[in-house]
Amino acid sequence: MKRAPRGAAVEVAVEDGVAWLTLARPARRNLLDAEMMGALAEASQAVEHDESVRVAVLGGAGDDFCGGLPRRIAWPPAAWPDGVAALASVTKPVIGCLSGGIRGWGVALALACDLRLAATTAVLQLPEVARGALPGGGVTQRLPRLIGASRALGMLLLGEPIAAPQAAAWGLVSQVVAPRRLRSAAAALARDLADRGPLALRMAKEAVSRALDLTLDDGVRLEHDLYVLLQTTSDRREGVQSFLERRPPRYQGR
Repeated sequence: MKRAPRGAAVEVAVEDGVAWLTLARPARRNLLDAEMMGALAEASQAVEHDESVRVAVLGGAGDDFCGGLPRRIAWPPAAWPDGVAALASVTKPVIGCLSGGIRGWGVALALACDLRLAATTAVLQLPEVARGALPGGGVTQRLPRLIGASRALGMLLLGEPIAAPQAAAWGLVSQVVAPRRLRSAAAALARDLADRGPLALRMAKEAVSRALDLTLDDGVRLEHDLYVLLQTTSDRREGVQSFLERRPPRYQGR
C-alpha cells in the first residue's frame, strides 16, 4: 500500500494488516476541505485495493475528530472529491475513533465507519438545520437507520450536542473509553477483526449494508447466496481444518 507523503492531510500507516488513517490537520479541527476530502478518497481507495490490509481505523489528530465543513461552505462543491462516500464504499471493516468535537459532516464521516469507539470527551452535533441549512454526507439517511427516526429527528431538528455516554446508550457508538485508551482499544478491536476470515467479514458487511434496501425475502436470499459463495473459498476450508486441528486459522482472503 502506498503510504501518504509526510505532511499529507490524511496520514496512512499499515501495521499487521491494519491500516491506520489519521486526519492530520488538527489546527483546523480536521475540517473536510477539498484537500482533506481528496486525501480521504485516495486513502480509502488504497485501503480497498491493498490485499495486505484486513481492517482500517480512522481517527483525528489533535483534540477533535472532525469539525465538519469549512466555514461558509454549506455543501461541498461538485469539483471536490467525496471522501465520505469513498470511505463508506470500502468493503473491509472500518473502525472510527471519535474524540472531541464531531460536527456536521464530521458526524457523517463517523457514520460512514462500521464500528465506532468514542473517548469520553467526544460530543456529536448536527447544527445545520438550526442555521437554516441541511446536513449532508448521508447523515440524514444513515442516522435514522442506526438510532431510529425519532432520535435522529431530535439530533437534526434541535441540533443539541450528544455526549459520548448518550451516544453509546443510543447505539451511535459501541464503546466509550478514556481518551488515553482510545487508540489501544481500537488496536485491540482491529487485531481481533484482522485475525478473522477477510472474506467472511466482507460478506457479512455486504449483507448488513444491503439489508435495509431489500425486502425481507430478498435479504434472506442474499444471505443464503453469500453463504453458498463463502463455502467455495479456501478460507472456509482453512477455517474448518484449523478447528479440527485445534490451531489458529491462517486465512489468505481466497
